[in-house]
Amino acid sequence: MRILMVTVPLPTPDNPTTMAPLARQIKSLKALGVQVDVLEIKGVSRLKYVQAIPTLHKRAYAVDIVHAHYAFCGWLARTQFSKPLVVSFMGDDLLGTPDEAGRVDTFSQLVVRLDRWFAHTVDAVIVKSAEMAEIVKPVEAYVVPNGVDMRAFCPMDSREARSRLGWLEDRRYILFPGNPDNPRKQFSLAQAVVRKASSQIREKLELVPLKRVAPGLVPFYMNACEAMIMASYIEGSPNVVKEAMACNLPVVSVPVGDVPELLSGVPGYTVRPRDADALAEALVCTLSNHQPVEGVAALKRRGLDLKNVAQKLMDIYEDVLAR
Repeated sequence: MRILMVTVPLPTPDNPTTMAPLARQIKSLKALGVQVDVLEIKGVSRLKYVQAIPTLHKRAYAVDIVHAHYAFCGWLARTQFSKPLVVSFMGDDLLGTPDEAGRVDTFSQLVVRLDRWFAHTVDAVIVKSAEMAEIVKPVEAYVVPNGVDMRAFCPMDSREARSRLGWLEDRRYILFPGNPDNPRKQFSLAQAVVRKASSQIREKLELVPLKRVAPGLVPFYMNACEAMIMASYIEGSPNVVKEAMACNLPVVSVPVGDVPELLSGVPGYTVRPRDADALAEALVCTLSNHQPVEGVAALKRRGLDLKNVAQKLMDIYEDVLAR
C-alpha cells in the first residue's frame, strides 16, 4: 500500500512544530509495511498551497491514497481526483479558533462551516474526538486519536530528567503544555491556578511552558515536572495529555476535547470546571497525593500506542480502497 501524506511542516531540530505525533505515526505505518511519501507544505503563507499543486498532482499518481492533515491541506489535496482522499481534521479546523476570551470570531466560524461542507466531498474523514465527529454529521467520521510512542514517552527518574535539562532539584515545576503566546491555550488561567496553589501550600511553584521545545526533550520535561495543567479553550484529542499519561505525569485539566473521557477513573488525573479556584484546589490535592499514578496502564487499556493506532489507519485505508 502506498500513501501520500500531505501536511504542514513536520518538526526539525531548528523548528520543533506541533506535528511530532504525525511524524511518529508515519514511522509506525512504515513499520507495518506501508510505503509513505510525505509532502510538507512550506513557503510563503498565502502562496504555498497554490505553489504545491503541481508537486501534489505528480506525487498522487504514484500512490494508492492521498491522506491530508488539517483542512487547508485537504482543500489542496482535493484539487486532484485521480486517487481517493482521506482528510484528518485536527481540531480548530472544525472547532474554531478562540481569542483570549474564548470567543470564536466571524471569520473562524465561516472557515468551520466551509470545512464541514468540505467533509462531504472526500472519501473518508478522520477526527480526533467524538465532539468533532458530531460536528461533521451526517458525514460518518472515523474517530482516531493520535497514538503515543511509549518507548520515547515513559516514566523515568525525575532527578535524571532534571539533570538532563539543567533544572534545580529542589524546585517544584508545573508543566504548561503549549505556547503561552497562543490565546487558545489560555496561559493566563494556568498562571492564576499556579499562583493560588503556591499560596495555599506556601511554597513556590514554577510554571514551565512547552514553547519551542525539541520533540526529543518533551519526555524529559514531563518527567522533570510534578504535574501538568491543561487549560485550553478547544482541543480535539490533545497529544500532550496522552504523552503525560505515558510518563505517569499527573494532569489537572479543564473539560476540553476528549480529555474527560480519557482521564475518567484514572488515579492521578483530575478534570475540573474552567475556574481558577477549583483547578488550584485540584492541583494542591495532586501535589500532596502520594498514591500511585496509573496513566501508563490506562493508556494501554485504551489501545493508544502507536502500533494500535497505525493498524486502525490501515483498516481505514483498506476500507476506502475496497469502496
